[in-house]
Amino acid sequence: MSKLRIALALGSGGLRGIAHIGVLRALAEAEIQPTVYAGSSAGALVAAAAAHDLSLSEMERIAARLHRKSLFQLDLLGLLRHGMSALSLYRSTPLRDLCVELFGTRTFQDLRTPLVVSTVDVASSAALWWGTVALPDVPVADAVYASCAMPGLLPPGLVGGRLCMDGGVLDPLALRAVAPLADLVIAVVLDGGGPGGRATTTMAAAPTLWWQAQAMVTRDLGRYTLAYWCGPPLIVIRPEVHDAHPIRGGDPARLIEAGYEAARRVLARWDSPGVSMDGVHPSL
Repeated sequence: MSKLRIALALGSGGLRGIAHIGVLRALAEAEIQPTVYAGSSAGALVAAAAAHDLSLSEMERIAARLHRKSLFQLDLLGLLRHGMSALSLYRSTPLRDLCVELFGTRTFQDLRTPLVVSTVDVASSAALWWGTVALPDVPVADAVYASCAMPGLLPPGLVGGRLCMDGGVLDPLALRAVAPLADLVIAVVLDGGGPGGRATTTMAAAPTLWWQAQAMVTRDLGRYTLAYWCGPPLIVIRPEVHDAHPIRGGDPARLIEAGYEAARRVLARWDSPGVSMDGVHPSL
């Protein structure tokens, strides 16, 4: 009997994506080894780390570091120089440096476990899934940065000569490319709604307002994808991440625990995957 092909698709969600680490821990404890990883935006970063065989303890260490020093740092110089013509509100350097630190110059073909990273081509507005045979082999760091480059907040990135931005704009769950590659798909959805806190009309609220609008679109895209899913059996994990801010983040330990507990609850109901199961579980 051939080995069950399991795809793990990690969805977008800003710094709430730290919860994906807890999901990975629960899967490891259950001795579930994905045969392909996929990710969009923050999910792309964690999926690439898993495909690159980065240990869970190392992922947790990096999450704690990001909690102390945010990836989102205002590009004051760019805003002063270019004003309304500036490419983004935040600097690209912190995220680019992290991607290079984690993946170096490795390409998708260098990874032991296949990886698919969702991005959007700025020029054509088309979804691009790096790591699939339809696209050339490129550095993982380039694709992951671009997948995380939320329009207006971070500048887009060049991937294989194409200018790309946040994969969550069109494919927040990174599911559309993995259906042919798996007999079972596990999707982690971080649609925790808009960030909490008191409303304000100051300019400091602009990124939060942008995120609330983007979160609405992302949530509805994800729901549409799941409602009309016609691929292999799909298990959906939804960590409780409502209290974490997608840009400022939250307590990494609590986010990781949220992912871990959500995955454990769902996996406890999982019996003979790919044999008696079909459709989306839990059902919508």
